[in-house]
Amino acid sequence: PYTIRPFDETEVRSSDQPTQKRMRAFNKRLSGVRIEVEHAFGLLKGRFRSLKEMGPHADIQEMYKAIESLLILHNMCIDYGDEPEDNWEFATTESLDEEGFVELDEDAGPTIVENGQSIPGWETDAWLKRQGRAKRMIIFNDLFPEAN
Repeated sequence: PYTIRPFDETEVRSSDQPTQKRMRAFNKRLSGVRIEVEHAFGLLKGRFRSLKEMGPHADIQEMYKAIESLLILHNMCIDYGDEPEDNWEFATTESLDEEGFVELDEDAGPTIVENGQSIPGWETDAWLKRQGRAKRMIIFNDLFPEAN
């Protein structure tokens, strides 16, 4: 529900030298993980093309459940040797951009579901940013603890 972002250059420069080194190492690790996640989502969108056009829905929790179900099905397909390349509709490497991500059809917009989204009132952008920063600090200190 919230995004973990790298430390920006202002945050890095305002820290002491040992912390700067840790922050840069964290940013590098996070960047690598994000690339892996993007590739995984590309594979998932290739197997389940409807994911590319889900659009906003009235109930965000329902969306989470649908995506979680597709993740489970995707893992089951992998476990049972069902290769996406066997599916003629699978987005092959020809549809990947230069960075290896699935290219989206710019003309095909998402389907908009009416009645607004059912998101808890306290889940504002500011709250999500605070939660993301707090989670980032927990992960940062776990992965790159201060030297004693």
